[in-house]
Amino acid sequence: MSGSNSRIERFLNSLRENLTEGNYYEGHQELRAVASRFVKQKKHDRAIQFLYLGALELCQYNQWGSVADLSTFMINIYIEEKIPVTLENKERVYDILEKLSQATEYYPRVYESAIQWTVAEMGGVGDPQMHHFVGCVLRNKGRYQEAEQHFLVGTPESPGALGTMLAEWALKTDATDYGLFVARGVLKYLALGWYEAACFCWRGFITRISSALPDKVSERTDNASLASKIGPVYYVSAPHVLVNFVQLLLLAVERADGNPGSDATRIFDSLRQKYVGSFGVNADTVHKLMDLIAEKYFGVVVQRQQSLFDLVNSL
Repeated sequence: MSGSNSRIERFLNSLRENLTEGNYYEGHQELRAVASRFVKQKKHDRAIQFLYLGALELCQYNQWGSVADLSTFMINIYIEEKIPVTLENKERVYDILEKLSQATEYYPRVYESAIQWTVAEMGGVGDPQMHHFVGCVLRNKGRYQEAEQHFLVGTPESPGALGTMLAEWALKTDATDYGLFVARGVLKYLALGWYEAACFCWRGFITRISSALPDKVSERTDNASLASKIGPVYYVSAPHVLVNFVQLLLLAVERADGNPGSDATRIFDSLRQKYVGSFGVNADTVHKLMDLIAEKYFGVVVQRQQSLFDLVNSL
């Protein structure tokens, strides 16, 4: 064992003694003090390792406030020292986040710091894998609205996961029209210009819904012209008519050629007139998202004042 590792092990043994005796606060403060000394000595790798291992020890005693504090300390070192977003560095964060997910009140503090680190190093919205991981954990905790924001900027697996999650969310509510849920994902992806992601989101949703509501969902096999990139075409009976709207919108976008005078554009306009008012209090936001979709796929230029991402996040 190297000198640095043996020193860390001695500190960890001292921490374990404190924790075994129930001296959680003392253990936390000692750990923080040692890590701070490592930082002052520019031994950042040692500080990161010590904070990570110490946080894992505290997890065993459900000391979630201390775990969140030490994890944030570690991630702040990542940020300040411009630690690269590598798999090894992310896995420390994943490991802690997975355990910390039991503590609802502390979890956002840590994952928000982790996202901030990846944004600082990679620019844009940060690391897609980090977003997908956070989205999955939040979904498993039933925090659907928060998970949605991360799936929207995640990996290629995220749209399907989002669609399945939106179906799970819908099935746990007393909503009269489950189309309100799938629209959250599909319309946002389309507004961002990500048609394939919108299709994957739709497939994840309709697969789960058709399994849960076989008496409401039937596959259309009577019209070969309905063959589509979105997969099988379904009919969903009342009261879930907005599910049909979302599917018809995807079919119209698939056939769009950027010509404002095309048949696809006329179908799009008809869908807007018939269905958008059914979104109730969200109708104005849906109308603005449809403006963006009209501009991206149908060649219709619309003036807008709200930024794209603000609008996408408002539904």
